This record gives sequence, structure tokens and C-alpha cells, in this order.
Amino acid sequence: MIDKAEAVAKEDIRRIMLRRRREMSQEEIDEKSGRIAEILFSLDFIQNSQTIMVYVNMPGEVRTEKIIQGLLKAGKTVVVPVCIPKTVDLLASEIKGLDELVPGHYGILEPKKEFIRPVDPSTLEVIIVPGLAFDIHGNRIGHGKGYYDRFLMKVPPFAKKVGLAFNFQVMPSVPICHFDVPMDLIITESGIKKAE
Repeated sequence: MIDKAEAVAKEDIRRIMLRRRREMSQEEIDEKSGRIAEILFSLDFIQNSQTIMVYVNMPGEVRTEKIIQGLLKAGKTVVVPVCIPKTVDLLASEIKGLDELVPGHYGILEPKKEFIRPVDPSTLEVIIVPGLAFDIHGNRIGHGKGYYDRFLMKVPPFAKKVGLAFNFQVMPSVPICHFDVPMDLIITESGIKKAE
């Protein structure tokens, strides 16, 4: 159970992070996202994995188009999330290119209906996850709907969970619930933060 004080603290963090993200210029987002993508591509487990799930960014988030393009170019199986609001679940769906995506639920780009190719979560080797805030222990705060927490419970224990964030989004600690699933590492523009 999440207590009231914890819920309020999470809402405060969400508000602060959304404001900080809005204050960033598009140039700053692009430049820092480019650095984060370079760090991600330098990791051995990215090079050695075949099936990788990547979120498609919303405005203000670390951008993922170049990551998706780079992984496709490297011959990886690239999987993106599809929101199912009725059940608050994520469906993992393989894509062959960014041109298969159109605005879906919450305005997030998702595959057109004819391009939905469901992928079993147990086959995922890496899951690249967005968040509004992370802490040095790998915990994250999302938008509060719980899509990723539910989904991450279905992936195999060996699957690497990677959070992408700007430096200011990583805090010493964030409030957590019993069902929150921590990241294995967080990548920011200044490098890799391994979950302690």
C-alpha cells in the first residue's frame, strides 16, 4: 500500500520534473539525447543483445528516434510499447521502421494497427524505460498510471532494465511502492549510473 504522504511526495516530484523539462530548449534536449544514445550504444550488453524494447519519447523526454534507428540499422529486433488503457497494460510490438508509427494513446507514437506484431515479454533482453525521476538505487517515478511497473513484472530476471534521463532527473532517493520495479542502470548525458 502507498500511504498518503508518499503519494503527495510523488506528485510533488512529478510536478517539479515536468516543469524542469519544460524549461529545456529543443537544442538542449537534442544534444543531451545524442550523448545518451552514444553512451547506450557503447555498452557491451546492447551490442550483444538481439531483442531490445525501446520507449518512443513524448515531448521533453530523452529522445529515442536515433536509438531506434541505430538498433534497426544494427539488425536488432526492435520492440516498442503499445498502451492498452482498458487494462493499463503495455503490449510489446516489433517494428521495422519509424514510418510504421502514428500518434496513439496519450499522443505517444505507436505502430499502426496493421503493423502490430506482438512479442512475448519473456524474449526481451533489454528494456529501455522512460521516467520523470530516478534515484541512485534504480527506482523510478513515472506518470503514475503503472503501465511499466505491470509490464516489467512479466520480463525475465536476466533482462536489463535501463532508464534514460537527464542529469537533473536523478535524485538521491524517490518514494517507492512494493510493486515498483527498479532499473539495473540509468544513463544520463554525463554517463552511467549503476543502481546501488
